[in-house]
Amino acid sequence: MEINKKEKFYKIGEISKLYNISSDILRHYDKIGLVSPDFIGDNGYRYYSKKQIWKLNNIRNLRNLGFGLKEIQDFLDERNINSATEILELQLKKIEENIANLQELKEEIENKLTNIEFFKNFKDFDKPIIKYIPKRKFLRSKGLFNKEWEIDFEHKILNAKTEYDNDFILTNNEMGATITQENFLAGKYDTFSETFIINDERGEILEEGYFLTIVFKGSYTNINKYYEILKNYIIENNLEILGDIHEIYHIEKHITEDEKEFITEIQIPIKQK
Repeated sequence: MEINKKEKFYKIGEISKLYNISSDILRHYDKIGLVSPDFIGDNGYRYYSKKQIWKLNNIRNLRNLGFGLKEIQDFLDERNINSATEILELQLKKIEENIANLQELKEEIENKLTNIEFFKNFKDFDKPIIKYIPKRKFLRSKGLFNKEWEIDFEHKILNAKTEYDNDFILTNNEMGATITQENFLAGKYDTFSETFIINDERGEILEEGYFLTIVFKGSYTNINKYYEILKNYIIENNLEILGDIHEIYHIEKHITEDEKEFITEIQIPIKQK
């Protein structure tokens, strides 16, 4: 091959730094005929000209779009205005999808921040309160759970079934666990019949109604005290329990490792006798 001495040539190491591509990948591209050096010097160095390295921009963009090396090779070998139009339209579609996903994530983070801020400023800890709660969707996992790690594991499985790809710190999903009415009355406050995620997309509808609630701050080890407070309140105010009891974990270990910052709510469906 005749070399134009006036033309600027680049060693493989220079190309590697310029495009942030490893030398091994460049050698692989050469091996499969995707981007080959203009010549190999007597010293064994690969030398590239601008006529070759322009392809790396296309390759990088197409790889980011998910194209395989064979598809990229076909495009580079037979590129024309129609194939370029298809590539641009596909790239535009990908960008629109990314914008939609980012907008959804933005809304989730905004909701999560609002929820955290609400409980940072919450004042009515440790007080039994009756409140109306609209209908919600509960995605449930039935079973028998006694340990915190079992509940957390089930929550991760449930979250994967929702429309959200992110972990709880980045979604507005709320998680919890259920104690049957029977176990509540028997004082078995550490035996759960199911775990659940409250979300907008999937699950059984829990009907609206009035709930006796209490919100407390701190470790779960003190939870028995709050169940007893609620039990006494039910007796003293002549209330009837209408179903199972839900623990909602508003602020938990996905958000903070300090148990003193944990915020849990107990909700009991009730009506006046």
